Amino acid sequence: MSVVYDPNKLGWTAAAVTTVATLGLLFTAYTIHNNTYRHPRDPMNFQVYHAEDNAKHSAAASHDAAPATEGAAAAPAAEAKH
Repeated sequence: MSVVYDPNKLGWTAAAVTTVATLGLLFTAYTIHNNTYRHPRDPMNFQVYHAEDNAKHSAAASHDAAPATEGAAAAPAAEAKH
């Protein structure tokens, strides 16, 4: 029993499977991207996250706006504030 060696027929099945799998992954990535991506200037981004972003910025601004006073009288005022 001998096998005929034909180098033109070797590996085409593996190449076809790899190509189909790659195309399937590309299509999946494209579909996920189209369903979930929002442009930064999308109006829904502003509506959804605007309140949350404002809360973060206003909290940071209130901590930065603390008056700078010297001496021992400033310590009890700072403790009472928190």
